[in-house]
Amino acid sequence: MERARAGRRCKRAFIGSVLELEDRRTPSGGMVSPLLENPIGYLAVHPNTPVLPFASPASKATFIDPTVKIIHGQSVVVGLQGFIGPFATLNGHSGAIKIGNLTSILDNSTLVPDPSGKSPHAVIKIGDQVVVGFGATIEGSSTIGGYFAAGQPTSIGPGALIDGATVQPGAMVSARARVGPGVTIPTGFNVLPGKNVTTQAEADHPSLGLVAPMTANDRSTITNTLAQNEALTVGYTQLYQGDPATGINPGGNPTIGGIYNGRTSNILGANREPGPNKDPYETSKSGPEFLTPHQGLIGTILSTFPGRLTGKVEIGMRAWQAAFHLGRANAIRADQGQPISIASIAHTGLHVTINSPLGGTLTIGKGFRAADNAVILSGPNVNAVLGNDVAIGAGAVLDRASLGSGSTVGAGAYLFNSTFPANTVIPENAIYLNGKYVGQVDW
Repeated sequence: MERARAGRRCKRAFIGSVLELEDRRTPSGGMVSPLLENPIGYLAVHPNTPVLPFASPASKATFIDPTVKIIHGQSVVVGLQGFIGPFATLNGHSGAIKIGNLTSILDNSTLVPDPSGKSPHAVIKIGDQVVVGFGATIEGSSTIGGYFAAGQPTSIGPGALIDGATVQPGAMVSARARVGPGVTIPTGFNVLPGKNVTTQAEADHPSLGLVAPMTANDRSTITNTLAQNEALTVGYTQLYQGDPATGINPGGNPTIGGIYNGRTSNILGANREPGPNKDPYETSKSGPEFLTPHQGLIGTILSTFPGRLTGKVEIGMRAWQAAFHLGRANAIRADQGQPISIASIAHTGLHVTINSPLGGTLTIGKGFRAADNAVILSGPNVNAVLGNDVAIGAGAVLDRASLGSGSTVGAGAYLFNSTFPANTVIPENAIYLNGKYVGQVDW
């Protein structure tokens, strides 16, 4: 994340002179100023991180995990009561980003309005009440959801790609699906898993097999996810600022000096989850556990741990061994469902996400491997199990899936609510829903 620069600008109020900020933005000039209004947003630069806006009460703040990669935060505008999860990337280097209120940008997701560096006026607009799922990517000039009265719960699934497209309020894009340039997904429609929507006709007509009407369960899942992440926002903000459930620290008092105005050591590395009563799924705060030579698993707080481990994550290795075998930017959060138990890690790649949204448990055996951008999830009332020596390919998404020992999942595959015996080989880009093979990812 960017630090506020020394000198005369630091003496001004945080928002300071919009004109000055625009002058520094050679690619897109005056694009930023209108994004600060309707709804009001705040630039994602210190001191507006990790709590935005600066020193805001926990009930109103957006929480931006300290591991979030913000590139040119003077072009990134963020609203209130949102949650931006570990290792997400907000790239405002060329173009601009506007994120509304009550919106969740989840772990290892990426927002980049101008990936080519040739379209500096590109803007990504994320509305109110939007979920951008684990490992999802939004690039090019894209609009997701809406603001104010136009805002409705809207969702982009894990590993999905929105490429210069529009997803209207109250629509959703399922896991591993893609929406291509210029396409609009209408309100009430769901892009089916792994589908590649490239024409407006494909987006408008379910008879073509790429979209379907949303179900009551779809809407309930999005609503519950937003509520859960709002609770996590409050909890992590209090971990940073200080609260009786998590211990006393400097807190969010604007009269206290220092750019952070809290304790980042409480919200970095292998660390505890928010305390009790922050969400409906946890009964007590807990932290990661690692193997010790003589006492078995012992709870350990390591703010310098290179990944982001929160809540009851149990790893059957010494902490230094786990750090050595985990790839960079791995997010393993048991702050919703727990425990997440991993007997041992052989190797993980970059930007691997392991989570159990809305409850449930996840048990992983010995010799676990996962390639870059893999997403492994459990879910509500589910006990997902991966056996020993299981390998997950790059960009694959497992959601409430169990695999027997020795199984391999090919790159880009999507497995939902399915169980497989030992030594199963899932081909690249294969899609299994509820235990049945339904086709391939189309892009």
